[in-house]
Amino acid sequence: MSQNFIYIENAKQIVNSDSANKNQRPKFIVPPKDTAVSHYAKLLGMSNEEFMQWTGVKNSTIKKGTKVKLPMDKVPEGKGIYALAKKYNMSVEEFCKLNKIPKPYNEYKAQKNEEFYVKPYKLTNSKQSKNNKENNAPSAPPVEDLSDVLNAREDFTGLAAGALVGADSVNKCVWNSSFTPKEIAARLEDVANDKWGAVGKKPFDDMLKEINSKNVSDVLTEYSKANDGRSLINRITSEITSRQDARKDAVMYVYDALAKQKNIPQNERKDFEQELNAQFDSFGMVNTEKLDSMIDEMLKVPTPAKGQVISNKYTSYTVPAAAADTIVKPSRNKVFTAKKLQSGAIESAKDEAEIEFQKYCSINKIPYNLDNLDLSPMDRIPAPVIKDGKLVAAETELLKPISIPNGKVIILNPGHGGYSSQTGYFDTGTYSFIKKESGKYAPLIEYEKMKIYTEDTIDKLRAKGYAVVMITGHAETISDEKSVSKLIDNLMNGTKGGKKYSKDDIAFVSLHADSAEGQSGTGVCYDPNFKDDTKLAEIMKSNLNNESWIKAELSERIPGVNGLQVLMQSKNIPSVLLEVEYVNGSKCKNLDSKAFQDRFENKLIDGLDEYFGIK
Repeated sequence: MSQNFIYIENAKQIVNSDSANKNQRPKFIVPPKDTAVSHYAKLLGMSNEEFMQWTGVKNSTIKKGTKVKLPMDKVPEGKGIYALAKKYNMSVEEFCKLNKIPKPYNEYKAQKNEEFYVKPYKLTNSKQSKNNKENNAPSAPPVEDLSDVLNAREDFTGLAAGALVGADSVNKCVWNSSFTPKEIAARLEDVANDKWGAVGKKPFDDMLKEINSKNVSDVLTEYSKANDGRSLINRITSEITSRQDARKDAVMYVYDALAKQKNIPQNERKDFEQELNAQFDSFGMVNTEKLDSMIDEMLKVPTPAKGQVISNKYTSYTVPAAAADTIVKPSRNKVFTAKKLQSGAIESAKDEAEIEFQKYCSINKIPYNLDNLDLSPMDRIPAPVIKDGKLVAAETELLKPISIPNGKVIILNPGHGGYSSQTGYFDTGTYSFIKKESGKYAPLIEYEKMKIYTEDTIDKLRAKGYAVVMITGHAETISDEKSVSKLIDNLMNGTKGGKKYSKDDIAFVSLHADSAEGQSGTGVCYDPNFKDDTKLAEIMKSNLNNESWIKAELSERIPGVNGLQVLMQSKNIPSVLLEVEYVNGSKCKNLDSKAFQDRFENKLIDGLDEYFGIK
């Protein structure tokens, strides 16, 4: 068979396996039999509609022997794959996934005459083209040179502003700039690529000044996303033909905008500036690893509402993660550093979210557009907790009451949210998607929502005289390490918090969010081996059902199934698993409702009070 043709049966065949032509991609698809479009679309990571637009195929089935041409192009002379991706308004990640280029993308060197799959202008801008057609507007010409399009401010969705009537006005209202964050990130990179020593020159500096306290977080995120994880700080400092003072000023400009947005205390500016100066003193090419880490920590701080002062009330008992270079061995066959394990978890979660988002759009009849997906929640996946080279559950100190102690201890477990001790896989739990004010959809993740509920419940329990310990981790790891059992032993012998507690003074509560309406019973679950679990479960059921806003159903599940291995480690103390609400379906917005959250938490505490006889 000619190397220009291929009978694609699996994704690996998209790149020719001939050792002499490892980098030669087939130019055509020729089905060996009548084949559904969905077969090829799935292999290439596209929707059926996108594949048909991409190839020009008109029918949902491709007849046997039909020669389907795949759009391809070569890297511009003297450039790399980044330049080709930009030419077609594709993100680097989108381009590399389409061409089965492995990470790290920036290490891939295009061979002479190597051709790559690309998405022509009419595909990448199909939505805008449809709008133009409906409005009898002329369609934009094929994109030959990105800089020409940017400079001319053509009708070009994705990078050039002004593509839609009134875009400048809308952007100024939302972002306090004529450009969206994605446009600013793309233009900064384009200007830096265009000329040496861009920092300190008018084109770069003018675009840099478009960054402000309204858009800075999004600009930094968009830049990193479009450039294979490289930070804007790294890009600025790497312009070594620019003056040092110009590069430092540009970095501090970005820092100041972010500090203003996040309400970061002024005294922290000095630490950042000292680190910046130290790196310039030590390196010709500035090492920005620590600077990037400082910026990443700032990005995690919630942006305050007008007049609101943010303080992290959980800092005092957050379990520290392992150092980035700590070695961890989750199984006999895998060895990672803590940093690698975390970055892999984030990457895997984002890949999964993209697939799930496509399903979500299909089920809810929402036009699928990956640009409408905000993956920033996945960046908050925590670093693993490692002890003696092993993944362990994260456990806080004993958090003492902030009112008169009642002598009781509650162990709270936000369901999921840990790394498997066997595989290193991070368990996000189930999730759905929720539409933000920006119009984008973000994953609503079970472990993250339950952590919010758990931390808020901790404050309320302590205010009522309870001592609390929060323990979180992959259910498999908690079970393997018998973490809950060990914690109970430590509470009973006084090595946890300095006071000995009776097992009658301890209860265990695990909070979860059920996957979808109709899939499993939302309500109270327990290990029926223990009669006290049954008693506490009945009390919880009664309290939660006292109001019509929640419909709990008692569910006696088999021990060890559906996550109850957590409860099986509770050593005969009262323990329940509470399904708070559905993540998917019409009720998912309840999880984001503070009113719902407060009602649920208050009824949970009422149930504990009733069980322990506290008035």
